[in-house]
Amino acid sequence: MRASRSSGTIADVGRRARITRSGAALGLLLGLVLGTTAGCTASRQEPGQATAAVADAVAQAGSAVETTRLTVRLLDADRVTTPVADAAVLDQVRVLEESTTALTTLVPPDDVSSAQRDAGLAAVADATAEVVTARAWVAREAGGDLSAAGAVPLTASELEADLARAADDLDTVLALARIHVCRCRRRG
Repeated sequence: MRASRSSGTIADVGRRARITRSGAALGLLLGLVLGTTAGCTASRQEPGQATAAVADAVAQAGSAVETTRLTVRLLDADRVTTPVADAAVLDQVRVLEESTTALTTLVPPDDVSSAQRDAGLAAVADATAEVVTARAWVAREAGGDLSAAGAVPLTASELEADLARAADDLDTVLALARIHVCRCRRRG
């Protein structure tokens, strides 16, 4: 039996391996680029779908504000520690970021959906500011030197009132969006 003869030198084998790897890498890169850009086209939604997306994002934001209000109450009553309260409020900041992303990436198909998205963005931005303020309040409760900041409420009840106003604004936007979703479903 004859041993198979190797073709070329070690340098040739290395060159072929590099070409194969670079070809595979190029193919992988091309596949990733095409795969990710395929989803980047503006989607065409029906008005009811866009309004439902606004309602979902605003409802998520409302939940974040209510969770923050509960956290503030619990911390004020010494039922949670400041590290737990800070972690809980930070989680709500992240939820609000998701709501903002959902609204900013939405492409409304009509003027009504666009107006609802804009109202949702404004309400979520206000809610985010209040939840960020709540986090600063928690930091002050933990011993942080934020008394000179001025924007941080001195008491839990002041903070809860600000959060309640933000929650009411979100509820108003949500109610209007839900009314529009119902009307769109009746038409379709």
